Amino acid sequence: MPANRSSVVARSAALVAAVLATGTIGYRVIEGAGTLDALYMTAITLTTVGYREVFPLGTAGRLFTMLLALGGIGVIFVIATNLARAMLDTDVRRLIGLRRDMGMIKSLNRHIVVCGYGRTGRAVVEVLAEHGAPFAVVELDTQRCRALEDRHAAVVQGDATQEAVLRAAGVDRAATMIMCLADDAHNVYAILLARQLNPRITIIARAVDDGAEERLRLAGADRVLNPYRVGGTRLAITALKPTVVDFVEASLMGSSVELELAEVVVHPSSELAGKTLVGAEVRQRFGVIVVALKRGDRTLFNPGPDERIEAGDVLVALGPIPALERIEQATQ
Repeated sequence: MPANRSSVVARSAALVAAVLATGTIGYRVIEGAGTLDALYMTAITLTTVGYREVFPLGTAGRLFTMLLALGGIGVIFVIATNLARAMLDTDVRRLIGLRRDMGMIKSLNRHIVVCGYGRTGRAVVEVLAEHGAPFAVVELDTQRCRALEDRHAAVVQGDATQEAVLRAAGVDRAATMIMCLADDAHNVYAILLARQLNPRITIIARAVDDGAEERLRLAGADRVLNPYRVGGTRLAITALKPTVVDFVEASLMGSSVELELAEVVVHPSSELAGKTLVGAEVRQRFGVIVVALKRGDRTLFNPGPDERIEAGDVLVALGPIPALERIEQATQ
């Protein structure tokens, strides 16, 4: 139950308890009735059910009963009004939030669509938010959707295996889709749909069960990760090569060290196109190290200084953030 509704219910219950206590004490003091009889008389008076009096009332008792009945009607009116207002306010805010989210999604282009907001999806969203990347989330669970709405994230509530839901998330114009659903069969079906809606989209999928990687690739996933295998590998490497892991975490996972790995696409108009790495003076001019060069389906790791840079190449560069920004400008 939303917090505002819970607070209204709590206040209403406290008000009812206060009126019941007032009536019970009043009948005990004025008419000398027992506690149970006084409480019963208070209840039938407040609810105006019209049952007979359980004890004779004097003039003072009758006046008190009339006041209690009027007060009970007022209490019921106040409680009903507060509850209705709380429900209406919540629904209106949710409607405004949904409209805002749909407006956010419609304005997105070349964004990332995250399907599923479980433990893996939540971790993905945290990293995307930290890096300021545009994204939208597709999630079926209502509570998880509300959590995303609270953090002002664009979310579509629905089944990711439905075409209308993927269209609402902007899959047809998205750059990447990350599949984090809890079932491999649902991941496969959603990948097939997304590939039909946007043949150029890059799809990254999480494999839930062992052996599901090949099925996900056949469905159209560009990359498939098994979190258990990745986690196990990282634990082993941490034990074998802790310094390497510290360096990777510093450059990729975020730290006080402003060092990152970045993919830099070389455009035909770039001043670097046609030059070798040493001729372009990449290290001297920009202060970065090119650790890999991808050309089509071929990736060259640790390219030599005489390796020629061609238009369309993707340079994997390591260096401080300002240096990476400078080389990105030079490759435009």
